[in-house]
Amino acid sequence: MNYFFGFDNKLANNIDWFFNTNHLFLILFVALVVISSLFIFSAKSEKGKKITKIAIACILFVLEVSRTVYKYLMHVHNGGNAGNFNWWWNISFQMCAIMTWTTIATLILSAFLKKDNQFLQFAYNILFGCAMIGGILTFCYPDCLDKSYPFLHFINIQTVLVHSLLIFVPIYLIKIKEFKVEIKNIWKACAGYAYIGSIAMTASILSGNNFAYSLKFDLFDLGLPFPWHLPVILCIMMVLATAFYGAFEIARLIRRRKVKHEIVPEKEKVNCFAMGKAIYILSNVCAILFGILILLLIAQAIGNPNVTGKTSGAGITCLFGLLYMILVLVFAYKNKKYIYEKVTDNKTKHIVFIVLTMIFVLPVGILYLVRFLKENKIETIEENVAQ
Repeated sequence: MNYFFGFDNKLANNIDWFFNTNHLFLILFVALVVISSLFIFSAKSEKGKKITKIAIACILFVLEVSRTVYKYLMHVHNGGNAGNFNWWWNISFQMCAIMTWTTIATLILSAFLKKDNQFLQFAYNILFGCAMIGGILTFCYPDCLDKSYPFLHFINIQTVLVHSLLIFVPIYLIKIKEFKVEIKNIWKACAGYAYIGSIAMTASILSGNNFAYSLKFDLFDLGLPFPWHLPVILCIMMVLATAFYGAFEIARLIRRRKVKHEIVPEKEKVNCFAMGKAIYILSNVCAILFGILILLLIAQAIGNPNVTGKTSGAGITCLFGLLYMILVLVFAYKNKKYIYEKVTDNKTKHIVFIVLTMIFVLPVGILYLVRFLKENKIETIEENVAQ
């Protein structure tokens, strides 16, 4: 136990985990954890699935809390106290830490909500497009492992298990057929990165810590001023997300070719106006892009605390972009019936919808106004012809 939990069990020479046999061992170990977990958590009944989700959520919770507790105890052991303990850094607002708590919340909610719940499906896409990719990248570039401690020390085992579960959970959800990977939903992963960026930036400005590369991209110099390096990081992550979504989409197409008579469920046959569909997609895209832009402009106005030399309580305003994004996404979803139905069916309600859309998302409001005027013109012509 002392070997596993000991504070003073540092190695004489640091372990090199990068691109060598140690790295290969790490990847094989993680693969073994993920694959074995698929066999361990194999309940097929609804009750069994519910218990499995709660169990995984509890495991993640214990692992994440125990990490902070252990770091604090180590700090006290080395002569520190609560006053000089870096609570922000050790509680952590890194991408994978944010995704760990998001995974915990999603698993608990999914144990009690219906599997076709739209909020859950949104969250599942974030877990697949953000959490899983974050976990994989951690092991591709394992700088989060403590080189000064043995692999079988608590510090490193906790890190490996948490990130392995971030990879495992989306795969498990796919396995039990509660989540279907479709490339048309990739924008939800993009919203996930906006969510991560907003929280990480807020915590970074409040504390002065560089969470999720919010203040500076440490791996190499992008040559961009703060905070305009973030869109580059977002683009890199979205390229990776596209690759994963695309791989699943290609696999599905291959499977469909092998199945000669595949019946498409009626619910998948969506009958809607092309313009309405374009408006809905544009609403979601604008919500994400404008939310990110608001975040960047606020962060630039506040300034990088590592450059100014002081943290700022104004960092909380970095959440405004996230709140805007959520508001517009919910607004668009709740008003899908107005977007897809004929605008001439209820002109008054559609005019109110146009005004609200103009306020929240101007480009979408303009597009919807064009559609409204166009359909009204067609209706007028049809009435004149009938007369």
